[in-house]
Amino acid sequence: MKIELKKSNKIVIKIGSSIINNDDGKDYLSNICDEISKFVNKGKEIIIVTSGAISQGMSILSITDRPRDIKKLQALAAIGQQKLMLGYEKIFSQNNNHIAQLLITHNDINDRVRYLNIKGTIEELLSNKIIPIINENDVVSTEEIKLGDNDNLSSMIANLIGADLLLILTDQQGMYDKNPDCFKDAKLINSINVSDLRKYDADFSTQSNIGTGGFATKIQAVRRAALSGTYTIIASGHDDTILTNIFNKSYGTLFIPELKKVSSKKQWLDTTENQGAIIIDEGACKALNQNNSLLFVGIKNVINSFEKGDVINCMNEKNACIAKGITNYGSEDIVLLKGKSTKNIISKHGNKFTKEVIHADNLIVIEI
Repeated sequence: MKIELKKSNKIVIKIGSSIINNDDGKDYLSNICDEISKFVNKGKEIIIVTSGAISQGMSILSITDRPRDIKKLQALAAIGQQKLMLGYEKIFSQNNNHIAQLLITHNDINDRVRYLNIKGTIEELLSNKIIPIINENDVVSTEEIKLGDNDNLSSMIANLIGADLLLILTDQQGMYDKNPDCFKDAKLINSINVSDLRKYDADFSTQSNIGTGGFATKIQAVRRAALSGTYTIIASGHDDTILTNIFNKSYGTLFIPELKKVSSKKQWLDTTENQGAIIIDEGACKALNQNNSLLFVGIKNVINSFEKGDVINCMNEKNACIAKGITNYGSEDIVLLKGKSTKNIISKHGNKFTKEVIHADNLIVIEI
């Protein structure tokens, strides 16, 4: 597996707020960026997804507890973003590397054209040996459209560019078999297949008072990155020469994806915010898990209004999302025809409603 990791050429590195702002006075960020420069100079293509704009703003204003009010958070991001980027600029310029800033919102991910434009920009920067540094645009994001945390943003970027490896650097050593904050006998898991994550009833609720994401968001990111066949490592960014250690030793937790990749279109569906939802029965759930299309007969109810071509969630009868897809019908038509067989629909309405509600090619099944 070390050989496979060493072959990784396109790498996304997520740097958490706990690394940028820490209480022990050590400059972990400089150590990481110095190592990144060495890897870039050896021909690796590295994209940084950074947290820290809000935490930098908190530091400037001497605020210790993260506010909950969205306007205050936006203001802190505006204050802290330039300090954050100046820090990166200072470190990388000392190593003769150039950087570029990309600020992204969920609307950018939702829109297919803008999604592809982001990909093109990143690829152009990498071809010119410039290090893209990506952050959520907290200054204009609202509670409704926030990506929620940069763990998931990093996995979206990994899928977008087809990364070989995603490194999530945090203040934790990796994934344990149970919550290390609660159990002294918790053991670090060195490697695990992504498909085996469901076997662990671990408590991933640990969360710092600086960042937005707990360990649960990191596991979400691992699963999302696996859609494109990307390996993920979660490790502590507080260790010296962390990147060198990852490539040469057994370090942190390695998450191994399945061999089968999901198409880029379905990866985009996974990142896209839904416009509504439908409740489907057990038979429809089984059909979707077998890569079949969704028909009217399996639909029990409709949540919110949406139009033809919108991305919607498919919920089971326990209100858990099991799939997302592009609907061929608006909510009004689905309310009219839900639960009816194709034969029954044709007998009453002719061939007007003969399409699948969601075709299998436009649907991605979500792992629960």
